Amino acid sequence: MSRTGLKKRDDQRGFTLFELVIVVFIVTLFLGLVSVPIGGFMAGGDLGRATRMIMSEVSRLRGEAAYTREPQALILNIAENSFYPYEFREEKKLEDLLKETEQVSSRKQQLPPGVYLEDVVVLSKGKDQEGEAFIRFFSNGCVEHSLIHLRNNANEAYTLEIQPMTGFIRVHEGYLEKKIER
Repeated sequence: MSRTGLKKRDDQRGFTLFELVIVVFIVTLFLGLVSVPIGGFMAGGDLGRATRMIMSEVSRLRGEAAYTREPQALILNIAENSFYPYEFREEKKLEDLLKETEQVSSRKQQLPPGVYLEDVVVLSKGKDQEGEAFIRFFSNGCVEHSLIHLRNNANEAYTLEIQPMTGFIRVHEGYLEKKIER
C-alpha cells in the first residue's frame, strides 16, 4: 500500500493495436458487402433486378395458364419500359374491357430506373422495337419462343431467352441475335 492508503492500480486505458486492426477489418468487410449491390444500381441501372422481375412474371403466367387452362399473355410496353399480364377470353363484353383497363394499370410493373426494353423478338412473329409486344402462354403450359433484350444506361445488355416447351428463361450477357423462323 502507498502512503495514502490506496492500492496502486495498473489501469491502462485505450485500445491495443490488435483490437484496432480487428475493428478496421470488420468495418471494411461491411462496407464491401454493402457497396456491391449499390454499385450495380449506380452503374446505370439494375439489370439483375429487372431480369428477376420479368422471370417472376413469366413463371407466374405460365403456371396460371397451365392451371386454369386459359391462355395468358405478357404485354411488354417498349416505350414505357413496363410490362403487365393479359388474360385472353373469347367472350368479352364492353364492361369487361372497361374493367380490364383498370386492372391493367394496377398490375403494370415498371422496370427499375436506368433499365429499358431495347426490343422483344418473338421468333414466330419477328422483332418489335416500339409500341407493345406480347408473348403468349398457351393452356398446355407452352410459351412462344422469345427473346427480351434489356439494356441499362451504362450500355450493358442482357438477353432473356424464353424456352418454348419448359418456359425456362436463359439469361445471356450481351445482345443475343437469333434467326427468325418463318
